[in-house]
Amino acid sequence: MRSKKFTLLLLSLLLFLPLFLTNFITPNFALADSPKQGQKIVGYFPSWGVYGRNYQVADIDASKLTHLNYAFADICWNGKHGNPSTHPDNPNKQTWNCKESGVPLQNKEVPNGTLVLGEPWADVTKSYPGSGTTWEDCDKYARCGNFGELKRLKAKYPHLKTIISVGGWTWSNRFSDMAADEKTRKVFAESTVAFLREYGFDGVDLDWEYPGVETIPGGSYRPEDKQNFTLLLQDVRNALTKAGAEDGKQYLLTIASGASQRYADHTELKKISQILDWINIMTYDFHGGWEATSNHNAALYKDPNDPAADTKFYVDGAIDIYTNEGVPADKLVLGVPFYGRGWKSCGKENNGQYQPCKPGSDGKLASKGTWDDYSTGDTGVYDYGDLASNYVNKNGFVRGWNDVAKVPYLYNATTGTFISYDDNESMKYKTDYIKTKGLSGAMFWELSGDCRTSPKYSCSGPKLLDTLVKELLGGPITQKDTEPPTNVKNIAVTNKNSNSVQLNWTASTDNVGVTEYEITAGEEK
Repeated sequence: MRSKKFTLLLLSLLLFLPLFLTNFITPNFALADSPKQGQKIVGYFPSWGVYGRNYQVADIDASKLTHLNYAFADICWNGKHGNPSTHPDNPNKQTWNCKESGVPLQNKEVPNGTLVLGEPWADVTKSYPGSGTTWEDCDKYARCGNFGELKRLKAKYPHLKTIISVGGWTWSNRFSDMAADEKTRKVFAESTVAFLREYGFDGVDLDWEYPGVETIPGGSYRPEDKQNFTLLLQDVRNALTKAGAEDGKQYLLTIASGASQRYADHTELKKISQILDWINIMTYDFHGGWEATSNHNAALYKDPNDPAADTKFYVDGAIDIYTNEGVPADKLVLGVPFYGRGWKSCGKENNGQYQPCKPGSDGKLASKGTWDDYSTGDTGVYDYGDLASNYVNKNGFVRGWNDVAKVPYLYNATTGTFISYDDNESMKYKTDYIKTKGLSGAMFWELSGDCRTSPKYSCSGPKLLDTLVKELLGGPITQKDTEPPTNVKNIAVTNKNSNSVQLNWTASTDNVGVTEYEITAGEEK
């Protein structure tokens, strides 16, 4: 809690002081504002961002978020978590023991279906300077790491809700097995409650990619996933409701969902929308380097020239699928990407849009992205910050704009590299869409991709997040008063003359519920 010195100039009417003089002074700090009703800005924070990306919890400006989703926790199965698949689509081909001696919730044998830490060192063990923690806090009690930093962030920004996200592309391989059995569903639900309580999260986000579909070969899936997903969500909801009644708070339950008819066909969208607080619909990755034709990562509207237009692989088409399935618009949070996707050696017609592309010597169609190296190969994924600082109308790349799809793109006619991405112009169209359609806000993947200084680029331009905040919230969120006022200290007269007196004092200002000071002057003062 900080203290601040206040100065008060009391003016009297000449020397005629009444017996009791009362003035009301408003201190110079912002009062609370709340987000616009129903509007959410949900940002994902990747646990691995603390490594090569050097993006820390301390870098988050939580005045521009309503909710933070932490990616990812995992599901324990046969004493292990992770994904051992050796398929090229699996970027992290390894597993870890669920049992961890320094993690209180995992220091014994861990049953199948248990929610476990995805990255224990980054999550709860890493020590941060100035955190006030000891080695025992970090190594013995799992009170450090990103989770500890998130608690500190929430103390500074009490409006912020933190949500643990489970699964993701790589770690969705055990959802089907866990959801198929009533016993393991119960284990997952109960362990989720324990996880939220232990680490201070406000809810859980299930990122199952995807029910009823084999994504990374080797992962479990079955036709019954459609019904089992609903059963799983209901079990988790029941457990959260019970825990919330005991803890005096509301725990949140959300999912990250696919944006296609195929996803809708393998889930019971109307039913699950009634169980969930909201759905983060991943309206991006419609196209990418897995296809031989260049296209847009996250087009807002259908472009008749798009050869894949009939698949509804665009934002408006995805929202139409969900509402046709009976999902209320105000249960949908629109996903927007803070990254772009690129292709190699694409034809020059139409400035590279919708053109055949050729693989490189590595056999991949995707171009070399921001963080690609020998271990990842070319993924074609570019941070927005990298594109804004190094590609937009630079180094042979020319920015184009598709005025039907309402998205920008980059094309290098010399190399044939085509990159689809979002910028502040397209974000404005998407926020307008959110408001027009009555959606519940925006979700984005992910925080470290915005304009910033990173080990790979230095971007000083406008941030994508700033556009979301301005358009959906009306500006950053100022803090509510959460602390009782402390007694005024060090009050003293610093200057006086025949018709005024100047007083100085110190008082706490951090989240303190002070809107005025009452000054009494008289014979006893």
